[in-house]
Amino acid sequence: MAGTGETVRGELARMQKQTGLALATYWVGLQVVSFRKHRKYDGNKLVPMDGGAGAVSPSGTEIAVRVDHFEKDYRDNRELLGVVRSDGSGLREYPEVHPIDMMDGCWSHDQSKMAMTVRIGPYAKLGILDLGSSQMRTFESQGPLNDTPHFTSQCWSPDDRQVVFGNDGSVQLTEIGKDELRILARGTKPTWSPDGNWIAFHDGNSFYAIRPSGTGKRKLFHKTRAVSALFWSPDSRFVAYVHADFFALDVEFYHLMVRRLEDGAEDWVADGVECCISYQWVTNPALLKQAKDAGKN
Repeated sequence: MAGTGETVRGELARMQKQTGLALATYWVGLQVVSFRKHRKYDGNKLVPMDGGAGAVSPSGTEIAVRVDHFEKDYRDNRELLGVVRSDGSGLREYPEVHPIDMMDGCWSHDQSKMAMTVRIGPYAKLGILDLGSSQMRTFESQGPLNDTPHFTSQCWSPDDRQVVFGNDGSVQLTEIGKDELRILARGTKPTWSPDGNWIAFHDGNSFYAIRPSGTGKRKLFHKTRAVSALFWSPDSRFVAYVHADFFALDVEFYHLMVRRLEDGAEDWVADGVECCISYQWVTNPALLKQAKDAGKN
């Protein structure tokens, strides 16, 4: 628990020093936030032909990216899934899996499966990939699939049996291997808290939380110009989100914010971040050092 008068960033910096707690994402390179330094470190690009966004695993040891393969003098572009270690080694490619954008890639807690939106022929489908067997299972959503990301980095229930996703303006939940689908609420960008008790989502200018059963909806807080999902810390006490500010008229600038839910205190922890990618909380002492050593800024 926070000590008397301990600031959000102060508590996070202390935990980062003690356990390696960090916020990480992948955007043309691994990015890791230093709470003490009030900044993000940009690591190296891990895959030569990655598609930009990637999904960081819960342990911070692996990154899933879209690998772009060009053939016939770059006239034929094939996009396939790649999984690489966070140090850039051990790339595994899945030639039969064609993710539309790894911005919505979501690792299961045990890192054996991934949820993502994939292209099957001319169609976009929601899919669950077993990384060991390379078997893909697709499932239907309520309403037509739109162009926005459907999964966030925290889409799985703690037991990895259910996934939550957003589509057609609603928060939807399904159990793996079953055809049942439930709509929980009107909203977008749902994330499942690590303790399993809540699913957060965005609606209008506010963040809400609802029980996985669909009961107990409550408002978490109002925040104008929040542009991302809420990303829960491992103990479910903190949430991170991206907030837009302005350099000048129509020129946006983005801050990564963290809020302590127990008292509503918050602070920005990095600026100059991307607006629409997912973040992952990791507890990995080596990850921040790795990004700092390879840092480009």
